Amino acid sequence: MNDDSDRPWRSFAVGVGANLGDRRGQITRARDLVAETPGVRDVRMASIIESAPVLPAGETSGHPDYLNSVFAGETNRTPRELLSRLLAIEAGFGRRRGSGCEPRTLDLDLLLVGELRVQEPGLELPHPRMWSRDFVVKPLLSLMPELRPAVASDKSGSTNPPENA
Repeated sequence: MNDDSDRPWRSFAVGVGANLGDRRGQITRARDLVAETPGVRDVRMASIIESAPVLPAGETSGHPDYLNSVFAGETNRTPRELLSRLLAIEAGFGRRRGSGCEPRTLDLDLLLVGELRVQEPGLELPHPRMWSRDFVVKPLLSLMPELRPAVASDKSGSTNPPENA
């Protein structure tokens, strides 16, 4: 990542989840890795909560429950740069992105970067489904209580989630 110290600092939030392996340890280590990222500062983590996997309508599964949280901080990285870092962290934990319903060692979803609105292939901000998921909303609002949903539902209709899904 380049030295872009003249870029503005914006708040950001990342939804995090894990349902395989040392779930709590993976979340804590991911928080440390995000905090160590150049162009990222003041990373905080919400309380960790447990939740059932979100599956497509009509699908049932024996997938283990998730531990979830949210990281929030400030960044002067672009959304694409921050997303690339999150994907690299996931890969370091063995995550291979496929369909959205597979168990995973680590899931990092970029929820927002300041008030930026982005709609690009593989990146949509704010995250289109964040306000419809209690396991995101509760920890997110504990860190950023001033936030209010612009749209409280999934309007994408996509069956293939973006990279930050």
